[in-house]
Amino acid sequence: MTAIAVQTSPDDIKHLKELFLAIDKNGDGSLTFQEIEQGLKDLNIANREQLLINMREADTDGSGELDYTEFIAACLDEKLYLNEKYLKAAFDMFDKDGSGMIDNDEVIELLQGDQLDGIISKSAINEAMKEIDKNGDGEIDFEEFKLMMKMC
Repeated sequence: MTAIAVQTSPDDIKHLKELFLAIDKNGDGSLTFQEIEQGLKDLNIANREQLLINMREADTDGSGELDYTEFIAACLDEKLYLNEKYLKAAFDMFDKDGSGMIDNDEVIELLQGDQLDGIISKSAINEAMKEIDKNGDGEIDFEEFKLMMKMC
């Protein structure tokens, strides 16, 4: 979701940016879960409980706060994160060698260079790859990637 969040057009997420700014009362650019909970309540946002669950899951660096990108990733609706253009751009972020396939090494390389280093183990990545790799060829093609995103 984070890979898609960074690809989205500012016009497509304008409402989410406005929501982030409305909740970020102190203007520090990150949101504690207390700020989020209070902000969603103050703004009378529907489905608050599900949003809070999504946001806790989006705290990929385990900081206890959400930065802007994590917040956007948590709030993306299905029509955005299943947009073919954004899916392809996210897929290409992982497909470092441009082969049209994502292998374990590419996922590990991307995640170890990210804020997830030390949070997600190589064995967890390997297990996730096996679940996503429906045809068992050891790599994820774009169709398998799309299927995975539909299950999110």
